Amino acid sequence: MSYDSTLLAEPPSPPPPPLPEGKLQPIAHWLHTVALLALFILTTMFTEHRAATRQLGHTALIPSYLASIAAEWVLLGLVIAGIYRRRDFLAEAFMNRSRTFLESIGLGAAVYVAGFIAIALVSSVLYFTPLFHKRNEAAIAAMAPHTPLQFLVWFGVSLSAGLCEELIFRGYLLQQLSAWTQRPVVSIFLGAMLFGSVHLYEGLGAILPLAALALVFGFVVHYFKGDLRAVVVAHTLQDFIVALLLLARPYLEQHQPRP
Repeated sequence: MSYDSTLLAEPPSPPPPPLPEGKLQPIAHWLHTVALLALFILTTMFTEHRAATRQLGHTALIPSYLASIAAEWVLLGLVIAGIYRRRDFLAEAFMNRSRTFLESIGLGAAVYVAGFIAIALVSSVLYFTPLFHKRNEAAIAAMAPHTPLQFLVWFGVSLSAGLCEELIFRGYLLQQLSAWTQRPVVSIFLGAMLFGSVHLYEGLGAILPLAALALVFGFVVHYFKGDLRAVVVAHTLQDFIVALLLLARPYLEQHQPRP
């Protein structure tokens, strides 16, 4: 009787069952996301300390702006490094051919207005609560540019924040949370609260208004199937116009009509 090696061979394992149709899949390993969330906690603590330093006037603005720009891009690099299919991720975010670039800018301006209204509505509700006064306005005002060179660098800060933070929050995290929960709308709310929380350096009273802004951005990205161009424009406008309003605030208060 000849020896037959197939008698002792293990039977081949059955192939894994196919994913249900339409099931969302993670775009990165879960450990990568957990590490990113831990990094958010650390950076939030650091920015709180840095906001206090700015308030005391101990930080030069331009070096601080340049450090913020560098931090945004380093964080984005860490995020993209952990994504499985980076080219597809970036193509989905920016290569939607259903609209021209100018149309995306116009839509972004409209999204900015919608976000501004959302912030105003939530702030008006918070006005009747103790949270309204728990905003670090002095630290925020200390960040505002005053010279032409500072405004030029601040535009770089605004553009970097608009691009990097939208890729991170409405790009990476929204897809990852949607894959975990299988409920995109729930993921939009979770991501919005996370976005508001990382701005804790602006005070507790700023978390909910910024979360409302993030909700608008999240639903826009969801409606346009992952296209981030409009919300990048809106986010950049939001950050840059805030600086303009902070600069104009003393003038407006000085010329406010007296009763």
